[in-house]
Amino acid sequence: MKNMIIKAACAALIAVIGSGVMVSPVLAAECAPGTAAHEYEDWKWIENNAARTADSYAAEHQPMATYIHATTEVVFLEGREGYFVYLENTSSTGAISTAILQPNFDFCDDPGKLNDSDPNLMTVVQGTFNGQPF
Repeated sequence: MKNMIIKAACAALIAVIGSGVMVSPVLAAECAPGTAAHEYEDWKWIENNAARTADSYAAEHQPMATYIHATTEVVFLEGREGYFVYLENTSSTGAISTAILQPNFDFCDDPGKLNDSDPNLMTVVQGTFNGQPF
């Protein structure tokens, strides 16, 4: 159920920003079972990269938002034909930061081949802080 809610939230946010984002999907179809990047052991390093990328984006656009201790979900949105990474973090004060990132790599491959320190592995599509987009 939570994944359905996250998928709906991602789809809604991406629809809202629609044509304002110049990010092209990396994939045209969903990965075969067991071949998606988040299904590999080395995904943890790419998750960390996603949090760092979102934090860097937030530093420029909404410094109150933070993603270092975020929970991560990966969703495939058929309407956008691509995978997205959804981050959510609740701070000790109760503030909620979310981010949606689009991978800039072949998501249907082992992420162990990637340089996890590359700041261009993901593109932030949307960030929010307490429900307000930035």
